[in-house]
Amino acid sequence: PPQNPGLATPLAAFHPATNGQAERFIQTIKKHLKAMNEEQGDINLKIRLLLMQLREVENSEGESPYTLMFGRDLRTRLDAIMKPVQEKTETVTTPYKGNCFNVDDRVQVRNYTNNKKWEFGTVKKREGLMHYVVTLDDGREWRRHVDQVRLTHYRADT
Repeated sequence: PPQNPGLATPLAAFHPATNGQAERFIQTIKKHLKAMNEEQGDINLKIRLLLMQLREVENSEGESPYTLMFGRDLRTRLDAIMKPVQEKTETVTTPYKGNCFNVDDRVQVRNYTNNKKWEFGTVKKREGLMHYVVTLDDGREWRRHVDQVRLTHYRADT
């Protein structure tokens, strides 16, 4: 895993699931905009209200995006009439238990450059939780998502 989680991590090509949060956010915005289209009123006001609602939604740890960014809660009309909640629930997170490869494991990696679907290689290093750098038998290095890598016992003739 990266030392600084705020830094961007390169993602594997042809694997949109690695950009799932952004894709889901866009899907949510589009859904709400379609619903707003049927309502009467000023579109700018409706968009401002939508964005405020999205900034107020808490994540799995009970923190809203606004709170994470500014260090305080966003003040809404509802906050003025409600008492603050003192108890925070603990979240239990389970580590990813999917395919895990070790350095020097013999693997096949998905090939998107020609008709040959898989290339053979060796795991060089792990990048983050789901990405690996694989050195192919011909010396090239490819970065692939864990779903694009599979373990093999085939050894190339040397």
